[in-house]
Amino acid sequence: MPRITRRRRQSSEEIRRIVSRIETLPHELVGEVLARVAASSVTDIINAKLSCKTFKEIGEDSHVYHHMSLDKLFTDSWTPLRKEQQVFLNKCWKSENPDLLYRKAILDYFHRADVGSACKCLLKAVDARHVGALYLACIMLILTDDDKFKEKGIEMISNMQKSTWLRGKLTLYRKTLMVCLRRMWVLNPILNRRLVFCQTRHQNHWRSGWRDMDEELQCQACCVDREFTAICGSV
Repeated sequence: MPRITRRRRQSSEEIRRIVSRIETLPHELVGEVLARVAASSVTDIINAKLSCKTFKEIGEDSHVYHHMSLDKLFTDSWTPLRKEQQVFLNKCWKSENPDLLYRKAILDYFHRADVGSACKCLLKAVDARHVGALYLACIMLILTDDDKFKEKGIEMISNMQKSTWLRGKLTLYRKTLMVCLRRMWVLNPILNRRLVFCQTRHQNHWRSGWRDMDEELQCQACCVDREFTAICGSV
């Protein structure tokens, strides 16, 4: 027993020394580390804030909430948010969390048909370099009646597909958009019409379905047709 007690005492002393060293670090540095943790996992940042007083205090900084990952919070949209979840989201909203702005834009555009509000959210999220927001902006440009905007959206989404890094991100945010659409009443009638962008022989080649959503295509219009085949199929 004395040996076990001695080990516990040594362990406690080591933890106190670590905490003391953490407290001497610049708060800006600790905040940046916690922001990276928050961007990776909301569970990890919660555990970090529970580990010591310094992490708890700095973890409440708006910079941390700005980078917070929200994936796990939206796993079941049919379950009402608990009070603590709502408080958490309000902090993210005040910190202009780009992922929350992106999801709000999806809701505004497809459910509420409020293009103005969706655009305001997207502009802030795109400024924060949120790839999902850029992808959604391309979709909205393509769905406008303005030919110049439509062409710009087609060009942008095609260029994103040509980047290996962005193509992987597009896969993620395409799935996110499709899941969001399945979980809401899509009241914007814009997806009810038949959307075909490639007017050449290419569309006949793909009429049996797209073999690979992430395969690079040379035809820009085919890239867009493939995207909207997936999006409209989730409504």
